Amino acid sequence: MMQGRVSTIFFSVGITIMIGWLFYVGKDIILPIVTAIILLQILYAASAAVARIPGLGRTPMWLRATLALFGVLLLLFALTRMLVASLQTLVPSLPRYQGNLESLFAAWFPGPAEPDSPQPEMAEMMTSPSLMIDRGSEAVVKAVSEFANNVLTEIDIAAIAQSVLSSLTSFGGFVFITILYASFMLSEITGFPAKVRRAFGSDSQSKDTLNMIARINHDIGSYLATKTLINVILGVICWVILVVMGVEYAALWAIIIGLLNYIPYIGSIVGVAFPAMFAVAQFGSLTIPLIATGLMAGAQVIIGNLVEPRMLSRSVNLSPMVVLVALSVWSALWGIPGAILAVPFTTILMIILAGRKGTKPIAALLSSDGNV
Repeated sequence: MMQGRVSTIFFSVGITIMIGWLFYVGKDIILPIVTAIILLQILYAASAAVARIPGLGRTPMWLRATLALFGVLLLLFALTRMLVASLQTLVPSLPRYQGNLESLFAAWFPGPAEPDSPQPEMAEMMTSPSLMIDRGSEAVVKAVSEFANNVLTEIDIAAIAQSVLSSLTSFGGFVFITILYASFMLSEITGFPAKVRRAFGSDSQSKDTLNMIARINHDIGSYLATKTLINVILGVICWVILVVMGVEYAALWAIIIGLLNYIPYIGSIVGVAFPAMFAVAQFGSLTIPLIATGLMAGAQVIIGNLVEPRMLSRSVNLSPMVVLVALSVWSALWGIPGAILAVPFTTILMIILAGRKGTKPIAALLSSDGNV
């Protein structure tokens, strides 16, 4: 009995490691397919909104999902054009930003004293603690100043922006493949229940499988639709704050904040860091960037602790510790896309485990309250 359990655990761990290795190696092939499946679930949730439009309530599901797909395409096209236009306008301003940073560092850390100026003797410093503190402060300032100058000299902000533009180009190809996969999946969605019934044979197994798929579609679609609405609200609030404070390219930073907020816990922090750093480079001072950062951080705290828990309370039922571990695992496998998809992936895993009697206890451990 004990040997059988040990063998089961051993094989389960081995299969998990092999699946993880497969996901890591086959990232370029698997990621667009998985993203297309997630997109299909978003379209299901969006089709419910399309059904509320007068005259479309009785249309077939595939037609409403197709209309939702066209809406997603238009939205992606508009966001991509806005991002590319903002980055193309941003690139010529980067030398001015770099000059502002250099001036700011020069004001913070002035250069060392003139070499001809008299230096206090060691014996004099030993008898005067204030001279020792002044000499030590000068050494620290000199070291920090040299480090800052080296950093500003070695970092080429324009090259970084050009690499971001090239990354957007490759991202466009990824989006095209993902939408192509989602379109073909959408065309086969009507015959999918019949395929499941033929595949499993018995009515009970096929019914359980279809119910599990329906629950996955509902929960993931509801989570992503609600999370998207929250991110849009947060992006609009941050855009208003940046515009009022006079920060350039406010729309670009608002989009970045909204996109990074899909990543649990750390996404909101990283999203605010980008406009904060560029605001320092734009103004060459800390007053306005600190005020803007404080206001955006306050908006993040209010939405993250008050609005989001209420709106997402019924969408996912994952333990915060499980979300943190899933975020680490999927970001290690797939980078930023894995971090964004960590919660949907883990929710799907929990629903699949809850659908089998032998693995239901594992699903209960993954959940927040044990109700699966």
